[in-house]
Amino acid sequence: RADADRAAGEEVTDAALANKLVLAPLQEWTRTISIRDERPNEVIKDDRIPLLLRELNYPTFITIDETGFWKKYLCDRHYAILYFALNKDQQSHIPKLLRRLLRLPEFKTKAARMGKVARISMTSVKYYQLQDERLYLRHLID
Repeated sequence: RADADRAAGEEVTDAALANKLVLAPLQEWTRTISIRDERPNEVIKDDRIPLLLRELNYPTFITIDETGFWKKYLCDRHYAILYFALNKDQQSHIPKLLRRLLRLPEFKTKAARMGKVARISMTSVKYYQLQDERLYLRHLID
């Protein structure tokens, strides 16, 4: 794809997230795009997102969709999924929570994040990682 280089190594937000509350603040300190930017003329169903993520260069997918993405079987070495356990009206907390999450060694680098599916709350992160049956728990660093 012609635009594959543009999306290299970026954070990718779910289409359900608000651009003003999440995407714009993240773009101030990360390379972040919306999944809508990858397929602007298509409706993207949840089950297609892992396939789209595999086409990108090791992206981190950011969502508040528990039903679609807080699933261990979605662990994949080509991407990370960060599910923020927040209501729609709390999504403005995502940029700050992401900063706190990225202070943890398990999430600090892109390489460390790959293969993980994580559930981030206001105080902690639970996560699965590829080829590991355990559910891990870490408290977020202020």
